[in-house]
Amino acid sequence: MALTADQITKIRALTTNDIQSVYSGKDGKCCCGCSGKHSYSLKFREQAGKHRGYKIDDDEINDRMVTRVLNIVKSADADILDLGDSYVAAALGGRLYIAYFS
Repeated sequence: MALTADQITKIRALTTNDIQSVYSGKDGKCCCGCSGKHSYSLKFREQAGKHRGYKIDDDEINDRMVTRVLNIVKSADADILDLGDSYVAAALGGRLYIAYFS
């Protein structure tokens, strides 16, 4: 996906304060969690639980992973697969990274 300058600016402006959750898993596989892991921001715990329909457990909260995936995605300009209204996805080194923002 060729990004416009505005899209790149939008991605680079994202901070951990914007990110509700992230996903890191094998590229080319489904994103349900069987080939990777979803991690949630403590800040958005309640909102994320409402979105997915059940409570976010303590072991699913990982602000460090949220920061890590966000930084990977922000630095992956040429490898961005998709930029939606509420997420950005990039594939690097056989892994798929998705940051879901609010």
